[in-house]
Amino acid sequence: MIRRAYWVAGLIFAALVISKWSPQTGFTGLIRFGEKWQERRSSHLQGKPIATVPKSSGYDGQFYASIALDPLLRSSELDQVIDAPAYRARRILVPAVAAVIGLGNSWLTLQAYALLNIPCWFALGWLLRRHLSGNDWQSFARWVGCMFSIGVLDSVRQSLLDLPALLFLALAAESQPNVKNSKSTLWLALGNLTKESSLLGTIALHGNRLIGPTRHRGVLLPLSLAVFPLALWALYVEQRFSGAADETSWGNFNWPLVDLFAQIKLSSAEILRGNFDGRYTFGLLAIGGLFTQAWVVWRQPQWSAPWWRIGAIYSLLLIFLSSWVWSGYWAACRSVLPLTICFNLVLPINRWFWILWIAGNLTLLHGVWRFI
Repeated sequence: MIRRAYWVAGLIFAALVISKWSPQTGFTGLIRFGEKWQERRSSHLQGKPIATVPKSSGYDGQFYASIALDPLLRSSELDQVIDAPAYRARRILVPAVAAVIGLGNSWLTLQAYALLNIPCWFALGWLLRRHLSGNDWQSFARWVGCMFSIGVLDSVRQSLLDLPALLFLALAAESQPNVKNSKSTLWLALGNLTKESSLLGTIALHGNRLIGPTRHRGVLLPLSLAVFPLALWALYVEQRFSGAADETSWGNFNWPLVDLFAQIKLSSAEILRGNFDGRYTFGLLAIGGLFTQAWVVWRQPQWSAPWWRIGAIYSLLLIFLSSWVWSGYWAACRSVLPLTICFNLVLPINRWFWILWIAGNLTLLHGVWRFI
């Protein structure tokens, strides 16, 4: 019965993805191109039948898709067709993979980019199913909490980089028990090239060997190798785009808790005015859910467990997120997505399991609803 539940969950996910296909535009609806950027699109996309959201600026996936059409960043038009060229270009791996799959064909590259999150979803599902080896409803609930979290589903729904980065981090975590395992270093290096915030996961997985009782100098080499490809690529990006050094992601962060409390105040005020938009109602639920996750993680520290260290460091990131991120709570959920995975994996099985599981996954249904 439980094994069938996993298959049913996979079929539900597949149905959500297939519902986004159009005979005219293919899967470009997953990228979320905005009408306001239509005139500034890459020349490779002009005249193509692309699904476009009316009266919208679209979302981040449209800019990474443009990079996929020129992953070596040679075209001068990239400065105009991307909102923050240097910032986006540092996250090169997924666009580059789409470019390779597309074989120089802009339409195929676009479709490949739109769909790359799909195999990542199934790969992560298989990996977590192995990690959660129990054939019981609690294990299935943990798996669902991970795979249908709003952070994961929004990455698929808008062709973002959060899920691919999470997959590489999960692969590294599974390889971590073997200190000399070069696979862990490879996965971390790929994850860092996917999204630079994966550096937090890199620090988490190696941190205990740097400052803990088992520290040794041998960890410096794999740590350096995991970071070096990103550093090298970032240097290239800086040379390619003038002002790259000033165009950073620091705007995503602020002093601890400042913008978090501001978001609570804003959401509460809007709800009291009768505005029950999901941005505010589920925004408050998301804050409660994320802090439930952080509380469960820190309640019983497990310094030797790779996933616990990952969850712990991303729980610290939570309090530094700025208003740019909190303006759409789903972006905050994506930013600390590894915390959500950690929470579901380490949640203790006791009489409070189901209550805590519900409290920590309050936005799960909204994530599915947004996909529909």
